[in-house]
Amino acid sequence: MTSLPRPTQKPRPPFWVAAMSTRESFEFAGRNGHYIMGIPMGGGTMAELIGVYREEWKSAGHPGNGKIMLSFSMHVAEDGDAARDNFRPPLNAYLERLVDAASGWLNGASTKDYKGYDKMIAALQEDDFDQQFDRGICWTGSPDEVTEMIADYNHQLGGFDIASLHVMPHLMPMEDAENSMRLFSQEVMPKFRGSVKTAAE
Repeated sequence: MTSLPRPTQKPRPPFWVAAMSTRESFEFAGRNGHYIMGIPMGGGTMAELIGVYREEWKSAGHPGNGKIMLSFSMHVAEDGDAARDNFRPPLNAYLERLVDAASGWLNGASTKDYKGYDKMIAALQEDDFDQQFDRGICWTGSPDEVTEMIADYNHQLGGFDIASLHVMPHLMPMEDAENSMRLFSQEVMPKFRGSVKTAAE
């Protein structure tokens, strides 16, 4: 495949490969020296897939360990229960809309390029805020609670480089999202300086 216009930088900019749960995507990215953009489906599964990525990266002789970006939902408030109560409805609504938008995959649509996509959408159809929170991929709570969640997930994976944060799902009020981002940047991020980077969506 050729993309146009051709990059003028030498060496070329890095490629980021988006992947959710397909082992082959993680193998391909690592083997070819590309960075990975993962959407965690749960600590254990993602830990295994990141391990595959790192093995392929090293086996192919690339320097370092590659680069890993993971996507998380995030909402911080001074009171952890208030944060969860505030974030649950808009995140659930977002997940419902996401499944609606991809519902064609549940009605027989298929392609060789996205094997098992129907199963992934079917699983997402059963997902919600509380399940994602329990799996550690929906960082929601007080600053201390969210700090602990990040540290735990980072430990499960043996580290990752960048957190891409979904901070304003569905019709969440802008003010709530801004307050959350402010608290996150002031009280959570400083605890991870030099380890986990953040890229707010």
